[in-house]
Amino acid sequence: MGNGTFRGAPEGNAKGSSRNLRPRSMPNDLDDPYQPNGHYPDGTVCSSCGAVYHNQHWNLDQKRAEALTGAGANTVVCPGCRKIQSADPSGIVTLSGNYWLAHEEEILNLVRNEEGRGNGVNPLERIMDIRREGDTLIIETTKEKLAQRIGHRLHSAHKGTVDYRWSDTNHLVRVYWERTLD
Repeated sequence: MGNGTFRGAPEGNAKGSSRNLRPRSMPNDLDDPYQPNGHYPDGTVCSSCGAVYHNQHWNLDQKRAEALTGAGANTVVCPGCRKIQSADPSGIVTLSGNYWLAHEEEILNLVRNEEGRGNGVNPLERIMDIRREGDTLIIETTKEKLAQRIGHRLHSAHKGTVDYRWSDTNHLVRVYWERTLD
């Protein structure tokens, strides 16, 4: 593995392409057990995070959530919070090599910024856990797309090698990023 290489590009994307992220428009929630088969009533509020279901999408609208909260409000635990509660990630990003240790604060800021960007579009895209395991850093996400974007941003900003591996049996992507200081 050399610096700047991609491996495991999804079908339809050329190896080495910077376009190996699945597009946001690609529906991948059709068989997700955390997504309901139907739609929640408009104005449903997550009792855990405060996200509001409006126009068939979850969004973070604190004013709307406050207006809807109270007696008679429809509340549920949103799919993102349910996934976090059950500790069932859809994305696992593994950072290895000694580079991330030397740039830990900068890399964690990049990861959190990417979560914030994704959260603005889809509040169900969240980081579930960040932990060290030996000399590696493990980042678990609620959505595949967030893990893919974190891998892409790491590669774009810090080079190294990134490898994407999708599971055939469930909604899970494993992203391996590695860079070693010379």
